[in-house]
Amino acid sequence: MADPMMALVHDNFTGVEARWWWERRMSGGIEVCQELDPKTMSRDVAAKTGKEETEVRRIIEEELGLEDAEPIVLTFEIAGDATTEQAARMLQERSSEPEGIAAGLYRRVEAALNNW
Repeated sequence: MADPMMALVHDNFTGVEARWWWERRMSGGIEVCQELDPKTMSRDVAAKTGKEETEVRRIIEEELGLEDAEPIVLTFEIAGDATTEQAARMLQERSSEPEGIAAGLYRRVEAALNNW
């Protein structure tokens, strides 16, 4: 069972530049985990928006409620009763951008910078 699950995840969760991994759940499902490093996010958003990295870092801390710039882990779970097609679609959707499951957080920070 692990080999087909590994193939499913690695074939469908692609294009993510951040460090990520997956874990099996006792319920039969899987949890995909991805590291979000606020320092990397600051550099990426600053480069994309032309804003100062220190300004971006402050917005990240405020907008995401972070107390420091230590990496955090983002996750999403696929239930054990999901079909192979459903699981593949969920994995593809969450890895369609280089930011992976953090893509929405990147957009949120960029929007906050534009409104600041």
